[in-house]
Amino acid sequence: MESILNKLQDWYDQHFARPEEEPVKLTSPNFHHHKIITYGADLRNTELPLEERAQAALHIGMLTYTGGINAAMVASNYIQDMMDILTMPDTSTTVRISILKGLSCLCYINYVNQDVAKECHLTDIILACLDEDEDTPGAGSDLPIVKFWACYLMSVICCNNIPCIKLFQDSGDQMLQNRLEDLSNMDWSGWPQNYAEVMIGLLGYQKTKAKRESLGNNLEMDTQLPE
Repeated sequence: MESILNKLQDWYDQHFARPEEEPVKLTSPNFHHHKIITYGADLRNTELPLEERAQAALHIGMLTYTGGINAAMVASNYIQDMMDILTMPDTSTTVRISILKGLSCLCYINYVNQDVAKECHLTDIILACLDEDEDTPGAGSDLPIVKFWACYLMSVICCNNIPCIKLFQDSGDQMLQNRLEDLSNMDWSGWPQNYAEVMIGLLGYQKTKAKRESLGNNLEMDTQLPE
């Protein structure tokens, strides 16, 4: 029996267990590269729960954000993997938000990664996300937060990127304008900006009269609140 258990342990160690790794110091020039590749393995590990894979995507994004151009080049290899999870059916809002956060960090002020994301059809994915009906059964109460992050990611990949702006203008058309107007009238408390408003301006849309009046009423109500 002991020999059988030893063989099972050896088989597990060979196929599943992660080998012991030498710790990498934070000051090491390879720190970000090493961590991105480590989390990239988790991202691609289909044996892990989606929540853990999504957290790995978020960690990759944060490491890219803090690691500079070279780290961004390494992280670009995992953009398609993040897209694949984002488009899986019945994915939880928690998973989707983590992936959107990771992509936002990964594409922040990085034209190369923005272009890679565009080639992976990120614009179509964002448009589909914004067009989801919040009133359908099973939509989830956190769907507006998913859309907020989609708006933020849209602003990131459109920053100084005229081809992406043009692509959203051509693909989104009236649907995108309507969805952005609806989102711009929601409560963006806690965010640096109302990114739906940012995108309305960046895409050259004009608010409809009804939307302008609604926004004006909201602003008037805000001024009447006690300090």
